[in-house]
Amino acid sequence: MERTCLSFFLLMFLCFLTHTKAQEDPPYKKIPGGIITKNPTARNLLQLNTKNLRIGVPPQIDSNGVFQVKHDDQTNSTIISGFCADVFQTAFHALGLDVSFQFVIFEDAKHNYNNLIYQVYTEEFDAVVADITITANRSQYVDFTMPYTDLGLGTLSKNADATMWIFLRPLSSDLWLVAVGFFILLGFVIWILEHRINEDFQGSPSEQIGVTLWFAFSTLVYAHRQDLKSNLSRFVVTVWLFVVFVLASSYTATLSSLLTIEQIRLTSKGDLVGYNSGSFVEGNIISNLNFKDTSLRPYSTSEDFADALSGGAKHGGVDAIIDEIPYLKDFFSLYPSGYSMVVSEMTTSGFGFAFPRGSPLVPELSREISKLREDGILKMLEDKWFKSYSLSMDSEPASRIQNLKAYRDLFLISGVSMVAALFIFSLNYIQEKVYFTYTMLGEGKLAFIMRCLKSTQQAVTKS
Repeated sequence: MERTCLSFFLLMFLCFLTHTKAQEDPPYKKIPGGIITKNPTARNLLQLNTKNLRIGVPPQIDSNGVFQVKHDDQTNSTIISGFCADVFQTAFHALGLDVSFQFVIFEDAKHNYNNLIYQVYTEEFDAVVADITITANRSQYVDFTMPYTDLGLGTLSKNADATMWIFLRPLSSDLWLVAVGFFILLGFVIWILEHRINEDFQGSPSEQIGVTLWFAFSTLVYAHRQDLKSNLSRFVVTVWLFVVFVLASSYTATLSSLLTIEQIRLTSKGDLVGYNSGSFVEGNIISNLNFKDTSLRPYSTSEDFADALSGGAKHGGVDAIIDEIPYLKDFFSLYPSGYSMVVSEMTTSGFGFAFPRGSPLVPELSREISKLREDGILKMLEDKWFKSYSLSMDSEPASRIQNLKAYRDLFLISGVSMVAALFIFSLNYIQEKVYFTYTMLGEGKLAFIMRCLKSTQQAVTKS
């Protein structure tokens, strides 16, 4: 009995100690939404306070808004600016750490950022801040924050010059033929329905043909002036106007697209493509987009891109430029018109900041970058440096040629309305003719009887 009581009190004492320790240092923290996660390791971050971080940057860059590096001779310090620099400084300052930055230029990174990232692996630098793309190979040596730019590659091209016959391109040839045929058919149906009762559709044969065709094609712009007398005609025209409205809207949208963007149909055989020299994009284009080395041309600046596209492949330039989206956005901040871009491949992981493996700053900065995106601050920084260039994320250009298959149901409805109107008109016409013939026959018999009676009366009178 005493042994049992002693065991019981010992068990209660152990439970009390366990409960007290859990209250002092809870290993888990419950966050809203019912998710259970471990407490963030803030102790490692506190060790960074009052520390000077040596941050590696590439050599001087001052030609774009993506990332700029300048050396101040008066203070003998390196100054960074641009979109990437603003994102880093905004996210880092949100952590509230008392940390100073020393930006150190690494000359060997001029044409290869891999050398710069390797300095983090060898602990020469505490971090690297630049327009650095996250890749699997680089991630073997450093840890990247979450990406803060768009993913993938973009294809840049010069807008096509409008040709003399560009107004025919929005609709396919079969759709043009069917549409013209239905305009003529509409005029013929309206002439049948209106010819007998409407003076506007009467006159000489040439006048009737002219008025009929004018009425039919004027429905394209709702400019027909002839008054319709028949309800059947009004019904047919109402249905046809709906078809014309849909066709006109699609035609306008497609023509506008053709006037502003050239469809990019790059092949791996004959087209010449430019890329940003010194970046990993060259290998990405060859391996993922199946281009050959002989079809690629390296360029360095946005001005080089513009010159190459303006000249075209026939004049020593290229047909298109393939590069990462941030660089192309920066291009549009310098050349807002005359060029177009579509997102071609999601084969890159965007830009990120590099830190040593296991650095506690990586998850914290990633969390702050996520908050910047959710709060709209990341978009504001893009607008600041890229002049609010809006990017369509469609994988294909919007200028799709309209074909007959998409509108066959509309033409079918219009055709059925014309046939139904003609059928009802025929029934009414036959009924009218039968009634007229019957009436005329009836009036003829009565006149015959009256003449017979009159003749008989005259014969009786004479006799």
